Amino acid sequence: MITSGTVETQHLCLRPVIEEDSDSVWLLHSDARTNRYNPAGPMTDRSQAEEQARAWAANWAIDGQGYWTLEELHVPQVVIGFGGIRATNWRGRQVYNLYYRLAPAAWGKGLASELVAAAVERWHELGEHLPLVAYTTAENLPSQRTALKGGLTRRRDLDEVTGAYTDVVFALGLD
Repeated sequence: MITSGTVETQHLCLRPVIEEDSDSVWLLHSDARTNRYNPAGPMTDRSQAEEQARAWAANWAIDGQGYWTLEELHVPQVVIGFGGIRATNWRGRQVYNLYYRLAPAAWGKGLASELVAAAVERWHELGEHLPLVAYTTAENLPSQRTALKGGLTRRRDLDEVTGAYTDVVFALGLD
């Protein structure tokens, strides 16, 4: 059982996001490469990253749960991404959103899959009282493969066209 917010996997240290992670949030979320499939595009103002880091840190303070800051075990204190699960309102219902975004230098190493496996384990340990949902654009095939590899079920019945994009949905525990 996970007894604190920090989790170690084979290659990753997953720790709760803190407000001081705002520089790393900015570097990752303002990068056009990491936002290739993001309809909102990259962050354009550093204050957005500060606000995001504060909000993610608040999740941990309020819920004892939230997204993690990712560091490779053999390279401590170098942030390579953010992800995990956090409670949110999605389409009018409470769910855990599964999120993962890694720096390009971390791509292709299986680290996103390792993160997702830890997040799904965390969901099970929390008692599965809320459904677990991951959604992405139809074009984001790498993210879709990661969700499937993590054991989520493709839910075509929940896909939704939003503007010029189609959101595709993966879930566990969602009726």
